[in-house]
Amino acid sequence: MEVPSLWRFCLISLLLSVPIPAKAQICAEAKLCRAAPPTGALLHQPNSRGHLIWTTSCKPVTDPPRPDRICNQIASCPAAGGFGKFLRAVTGNCSAKHFDGYFGLDGMTFGILDWTSNNLPPILKRYEQRDPESYQSLLGPLNLPTRNGCLDPQWTCDSNQQGRLMCDAAFHNAFSTTIKTAGFQKAQAEHALAAYERRLATYRTLGLQTEYGNVAMAVVANNLVNTPACKPATWKAACSDQVDERRLVNCMLDRYVANECRGSARGSEERRDEILRLFATELTADTTLPTNEAVLSCSADWGQ
Repeated sequence: MEVPSLWRFCLISLLLSVPIPAKAQICAEAKLCRAAPPTGALLHQPNSRGHLIWTTSCKPVTDPPRPDRICNQIASCPAAGGFGKFLRAVTGNCSAKHFDGYFGLDGMTFGILDWTSNNLPPILKRYEQRDPESYQSLLGPLNLPTRNGCLDPQWTCDSNQQGRLMCDAAFHNAFSTTIKTAGFQKAQAEHALAAYERRLATYRTLGLQTEYGNVAMAVVANNLVNTPACKPATWKAACSDQVDERRLVNCMLDRYVANECRGSARGSEERRDEILRLFATELTADTTLPTNEAVLSCSADWGQ
């Protein structure tokens, strides 16, 4: 039966009146800029192990280990799937990194994955989109410069190498409050999940089928040394005689340690052992890649 023209007109008018949600803007990372005097104001000195590190003259420059409640909630939440295991592994069992962490390593280090200043533009944009009122209330008075709707990457670069992201009192006070808000912490979770998803996609060509294999590769991708011996495809080729995927991945992790692919033998061993401990006790999740909504539902303590 033909729909009367008046009805068609009303239906079309109704459809046109329904707003189409705008696609969320994703801001690119800035360049990580570090420089000692006279170009910059950062310190480049050896730490207790004798390794040269970048810090600011302002304290703190480290964040001591302590349990992070939200991280633990996500890591033990079935809805978070494989991402929960990834988060537990890369945060030292949810004790070495924190949603409210903020200190002067590399000029500025913050948040649950110990991000550096180059991650400020995308995370601040996620925060602004998630909670614009909180963003304007806390960060609006700083009049942060923007370019194409994102925090100006050149300003971010210059501010970091001059130590202002830790040592400027106005910025430090505002950011210290911001990082404890629910909106900013949820923006961190979204950004961490996006990083995890990119890592899964990067190593999809390895053809690993298990949660163990995919999560393990996503974990070791963090601070992975960029040499041929530290390519997961190289490890897989060297371990091709293994009879099943668990033994294959175990062998690949051994190659990761043997080649010091986290930058040192100790660091590589610690990361491998964390993965092995995690998958020795944790049940396999139903979902390797959860949604943002699923991850955020794992905690009721955001901003507390």
